[in-house]
Amino acid sequence: MLRKTFLLINLFLLISGPLTFAMDADDVGWLVYNRYDGDDAYYKIDMELVDRSGDRIKREMEVYIKDYNGLDKTTIVFLSPPDIRGTAFLSIENPKGADKTQFLYLPSLGRVRRITSRQKANSFVNTDYSYEDIGRRWPAKDKHRLIGAENILGRPCYVLESIPKRDGESQYSKRICYIDKETGLSLKREFFDKKGRKIREMRVNKISVIDGIPTVIDSEMIDLRTGHKTVMKVKEVRYNQGLPDKIFSVRYMKSLTE
Repeated sequence: MLRKTFLLINLFLLISGPLTFAMDADDVGWLVYNRYDGDDAYYKIDMELVDRSGDRIKREMEVYIKDYNGLDKTTIVFLSPPDIRGTAFLSIENPKGADKTQFLYLPSLGRVRRITSRQKANSFVNTDYSYEDIGRRWPAKDKHRLIGAENILGRPCYVLESIPKRDGESQYSKRICYIDKETGLSLKREFFDKKGRKIREMRVNKISVIDGIPTVIDSEMIDLRTGHKTVMKVKEVRYNQGLPDKIFSVRYMKSLTE
């Protein structure tokens, strides 16, 4: 219900323009978290892994997301190339910001393994994303501070610094997000390690409004230590199609290669 309320707010903002009322840092954090992105969504995505020398590995995947009373479930299925085809990932949000429950299915092993808390900092299937980076972060886990304003893609943005309240809850010492005042989308994110060094940067290159929902359709995550990056381009989007619950289960992941 809360996220549907934010749909009405976002539709108003698209008509009336950027936010004109005062928001504090916590408000901005919750604006991002509660941004309406459909009761469910399907994305077909071309992914490229690009190394420092420009060599590329192409992948194709499908992403399914469904809202369950304000908590998301996400299933990712890799379609190609053959060496990763059938690999699947399931992420389930838990109440009040408890650690997401995550599973990875590897067809070469024929089994599903659960991603433990210690593994959340590991690379997600050899991309520049970690398991921790997949999905939303509960805003109340962080102390937020507005540290400026900037234009990204010609759009006015809040610059929000977020620092974990408890040591050990994240691989990062802080995140800095550049949040579109009009849509609530994060158009850039900077990730800092425990020594305060910026180690990753996510950039949005293009957004489109699809079925009334502002949607990221071209983005990249860069590992600043290696120069490697993961580029994702959305080539198909469908919102509010009534995705069946069975897609968001361990059984479904295992069924993909049976």
